[in-house]
Amino acid sequence: MNGVPRPAFRTMLRRALARRCPVCGDGAIFKGWSRLRPACPSCGWIPEREPGTFTGPMYLIAVVTELAAVLLAVGVWLLTDLPPWILVALFAPGFVAFSLWAYGPVKATWCAVEYFTDFLSGDAVSPGYRDRAFSTDASRNETRPPPPPR
Repeated sequence: MNGVPRPAFRTMLRRALARRCPVCGDGAIFKGWSRLRPACPSCGWIPEREPGTFTGPMYLIAVVTELAAVLLAVGVWLLTDLPPWILVALFAPGFVAFSLWAYGPVKATWCAVEYFTDFLSGDAVSPGYRDRAFSTDASRNETRPPPPPR
């Protein structure tokens, strides 16, 4: 299997929610709340191997936030006499904050699902997978940026 580890899906999800690499569980794959490192500092796994990888989490967060906003707004509107503009003023900041907060965990979970689907599709056992999915460039795996040239 080219030496590529396959943890159980539950393990990958647990690692993702802890904001760790879904492959090894050791490396912190985030630089900030939702900004990923180019590669895991521990095993070299590359979370974003192609453009548009994280379009899915953006749509997922948007749909979940909009559904929650509509359900809460309709519920409060039916139960109170507040005008719609007050409902928007009350709930909009909270939903914006929720979507910003949830993007990091959803992005990490998406990383785990993508790695898991590499095995389901058979890509993880194809020739060259390790070269595409793991970085061998030590400077790419570092947790700190390289020093400036002199």
